[in-house]
Amino acid sequence: MRLKTTPDDFIVREATDLRIRKQPAPYRVYMLEKTGWNTADALSAIAREKRVALSKFAYGGKKDRYGHTFQYVTVQWNADLSLTTPAYSFKWIGYSTEPMSSARILANRFELVLREIGPGEAPKLTAAIERIKVEGFPNYFDDQRFGSYDPERGFSVEKMLQGKWEEALAIALTYSYPTEKREAKERKALLRERWGDWAACREVAKTAFESRCFELLLQKPGAFKEALATARREELEMWVSAYQSHLWNETLRRLIVSGPSLPGEAGPYIFGQPSTRLQEMKIPLPGRGMRFPDPEAGLVLEEILRERRLRPAVLEQEILPGLSMKGSPREAWILPQSFWSEGLQPDERYPGYQKLELRFTLPKGCFATMMIKALMV
Repeated sequence: MRLKTTPDDFIVREATDLRIRKQPAPYRVYMLEKTGWNTADALSAIAREKRVALSKFAYGGKKDRYGHTFQYVTVQWNADLSLTTPAYSFKWIGYSTEPMSSARILANRFELVLREIGPGEAPKLTAAIERIKVEGFPNYFDDQRFGSYDPERGFSVEKMLQGKWEEALAIALTYSYPTEKREAKERKALLRERWGDWAACREVAKTAFESRCFELLLQKPGAFKEALATARREELEMWVSAYQSHLWNETLRRLIVSGPSLPGEAGPYIFGQPSTRLQEMKIPLPGRGMRFPDPEAGLVLEEILRERRLRPAVLEQEILPGLSMKGSPREAWILPQSFWSEGLQPDERYPGYQKLELRFTLPKGCFATMMIKALMV
């Protein structure tokens, strides 16, 4: 079974409560439509093209690079910044009195096409769809969230919380993401090989973050925490989000206990028969202000932290100046809304196989790819 054979096999449309008006207001509202680009890179390119500071742009979430996505963006700028390229378009659609943010997202509407479905898979897939329409699926964060996870050394934020600042910085500077270009992978391998020789590392450094870190370490050896604090805010928040998501996933995994599973970047995904308790449970993201309506989830998280030699109180503390983990509730189990499927049809791309078109709506922060995984087990 294949997903994302083409961008139009994975369409995402954002639903928000942003009030768009025709009368002039401080923020212009745009529709960003894109394929093959992530949100941050597309907006950075637009900001450079239009010579507008990126800080003037605001959006709600990073939409999938490998899909055809539509999302709202606000810009605090008087001129119309509309433009069109082969990969993305940025179209002005009105004004708003407030900027776009993640708080404005209500849901995401998905239109997916599953392809190359063999005859033997069809009955199982049909039964799985009916099951998920009634029972839902576990609301794990999917692999897209864990691009900064180093399978060998772990999460940089976990090292920070443990006070292992050099290890945290080493992961941040030398881990190669699977999708990185060859040049970046070779450079990071060289940095790892020369780690500790800050002059040699500075010679290899290419990015602004790398250069800042090694210049600082040359002047102040041992200033690993200070070096980490020079990372871009967006990068730091991404690392924090990845670690929070990992702890949350591990909590849900242990609450489910047993069932069929699929491998994941930062741990397996276990799918089991949901209890009414799990279907109604909310598990907070670990962090400041977290509250556990169900004490069992809190006890499980404490156990996970003990294994990592961390105390719950550390989640309430500031990690770096102005950077902390913030707790917020998240449903353990999700039931897709407005679910539609026409049923299996001949696949025009893969003769002899079938395809399945699905349309459904998920609350913000939920992964459609996780629902597809639930169909596969």
